[in-house]
Amino acid sequence: MSEVNPHAPNFDQASLEALPIAVWETDLDGLVTTRPSGGAVVADVDAWSPWTGRKISDIPGLDAAFSSMTREAIRGNRDRQEVTHEGSTYLLTIGPRLDAGGKVVGTLGFAIDITEITELKADISVRKDQLRVLVDTALDAVITCDTNSVIIDWNKEAEDLFGWKRSEAIGLRLSDTIIPEELRATHQEGMRRYMETGDGPVLGRRIELEAIDRNGRRFPVELGINPIRSGDGVVFSAFLRDITERVGHEQRLLGNEYRLRSALAAMEAGAWDYRLDVDGRLADASADDRARALLGDDAKILPIDRESVISEDQGVVAEAWQAHLAGTLPRYAVEYRRTGPDGEIQWRRELGMCVFDVDDDKQDFAGKLRHPLRVIGVVTDISPSKAMEASLLDARKLEVAGQIASQFAHDLNNVLTAISGHVSLLELDDLSTRARDSASVIKEAVARGGTLTRNMLQIGRPAADQKSEVDIRGLVEDTSRLAKAILGNQIELGVRIPEDLPTIFVDGDQLQQGILNLLINSRDAMGGKGSISVTVESQATSGGSEVVIEVADDGPGMSPDVLKNAIKPFFTTKGTKGTGLGLAMIDRLMKSERGRLDIESIPNEGTRIRLVIPGVDSSPGASTKNRVQKVMVVEDHPLLRPMLSEALVNAGCVTEAYGEGADALDGVVAFEPDLLVVDVNLPGQCGDELAGELRRKLGSDVPVLFITGNRDFTLPDWPAVDLILKPFELVEFTRKVIGSSFG
Repeated sequence: MSEVNPHAPNFDQASLEALPIAVWETDLDGLVTTRPSGGAVVADVDAWSPWTGRKISDIPGLDAAFSSMTREAIRGNRDRQEVTHEGSTYLLTIGPRLDAGGKVVGTLGFAIDITEITELKADISVRKDQLRVLVDTALDAVITCDTNSVIIDWNKEAEDLFGWKRSEAIGLRLSDTIIPEELRATHQEGMRRYMETGDGPVLGRRIELEAIDRNGRRFPVELGINPIRSGDGVVFSAFLRDITERVGHEQRLLGNEYRLRSALAAMEAGAWDYRLDVDGRLADASADDRARALLGDDAKILPIDRESVISEDQGVVAEAWQAHLAGTLPRYAVEYRRTGPDGEIQWRRELGMCVFDVDDDKQDFAGKLRHPLRVIGVVTDISPSKAMEASLLDARKLEVAGQIASQFAHDLNNVLTAISGHVSLLELDDLSTRARDSASVIKEAVARGGTLTRNMLQIGRPAADQKSEVDIRGLVEDTSRLAKAILGNQIELGVRIPEDLPTIFVDGDQLQQGILNLLINSRDAMGGKGSISVTVESQATSGGSEVVIEVADDGPGMSPDVLKNAIKPFFTTKGTKGTGLGLAMIDRLMKSERGRLDIESIPNEGTRIRLVIPGVDSSPGASTKNRVQKVMVVEDHPLLRPMLSEALVNAGCVTEAYGEGADALDGVVAFEPDLLVVDVNLPGQCGDELAGELRRKLGSDVPVLFITGNRDFTLPDWPAVDLILKPFELVEFTRKVIGSSFG
């Protein structure tokens, strides 16, 4: 038995086998006295098994380095080399093995498997050569700089685009070559932020901005920049392309597309695009990640061919699809059930629009041949809402509605407000017909979501009314404008409002929502076609005056049994497409306002619904309206904050927006706002507490507009405060800011 070196490290067998190594010992004749062991041996035992009991020099197929290094170790020398053994590469170390007195009694060998490392090094070398060729032949300008913005690489296209030779550019800073003066501070701040936090707002994105060339010419470029980490630290590679020729019109289209995508993301909707052949069969399909998550393999299959749709709903899907392609319905709109991958029943809603090849460039397609070429649509998961709806229908208890509504109303109202606002901003631009139709579909979905949330909150958990003196003419006009996008092109909406109307003292938001519910009910009853009229009039009473708001349609009307139950909560004739909460909510509202709800309906002739509300005399000493110039917005929701700011800028205001109360407190004195817009539900702080602190820092009772989806919130007893409830339209929000008096 060989002697043991007391100074050698003590490795147990488990440790050896956990490492990619082979370890062995020999005596002074080079005879292997301890068989090889370790993780490399376990992984490839056939390559090491013949060693035990044989001299290193006698082992067949062994690299000569094993023998030469063993001889040198017996002489007392240690050596290290890379060798190949049985197709693998090892870092081989062989040294003398000593006894307690320091005498050489044999050798100790280590072989570390570095096959993967060696292959990786070779691959990296090849990739570096390939990358150099790609950079030199790239159609984009490729510029690489270090963390101090010093240029370290500059390709041929960069020479042509910016006018600097590579030899001239290397060693200069980006700010001295291609970055306009007004963007240099922003660039330096971005570099500093990345080095401190590892985060950069433009990294990994394609953005558009202006650059300058050697002669000072400014031009738009598309820029993509990414950090590249290496053993020497971080460098940044930028790809730049001159987009002068397309920046105008294309830039507007990209802005529109961004807003649409933001709206879809807020809705958690997936998008699909189906191209059809002349026979209406699928020729090509594409779907985004969300659509694939919602539909699985069906995402690239026409709706009428999807086997996952349950048999009871296949006819509904086919009817909606074929009716739209035939031109009898303005869009493909359907709700259906499908079987999920685990056998569960899932609800999906799909909305789509068809692009037609028409034999006439006019939009009147009657009597003309239409060839559907493409259908573009969105899909959303409505399983949670359907589950909630089923629960409400089964339980038939108002408490259930309140409990469920309170759990998601806040987040849902934020999302709905963001969607509605972005669509309103989108409509400020010149849109294609297809984009405008898509915007209308989105606004309808927002209106339905807002209706459901508000109705459930009001029926299930009645909150304190937010009453104020309301300009009924303006309220009805705004509601009618909002309704036109929801009702569709085949509904004729007539509005008649006299000039002189008494003031009413009501919750304006609830009243507007009630009128909107009546209009949507009429549209649904008429199947999306027909005429609706909204009439407002005043009438004298023994105690003063009344305002009567009438919504009338020429639809099928109600049978006596339906009319008898119409205002009962959860009673609906729409099956699973209705909640039965709309008229119940309106009836409750009228009773709370000391008014009444009157319904007249004749089968096959139509329905008239009247909201009768007591009028009030004008309040003395009404506060005057102030022109707001500077507005500070404190809203933590990342979708709402920029939307509200953009709306205020469009309205002529100067704005500053913050996501946290602490930041608002730091900036309020320097900004000196004329108005504070504060979300009630901020992270870790109530909005009224923050507003009080902001007022104290300013030393004045600056007006405050609170925004919330919580109908239980009560305005603080302060001067100059007001409230707007989510979800709201941007026109309503800007009217509150610009036109309201905060009394």
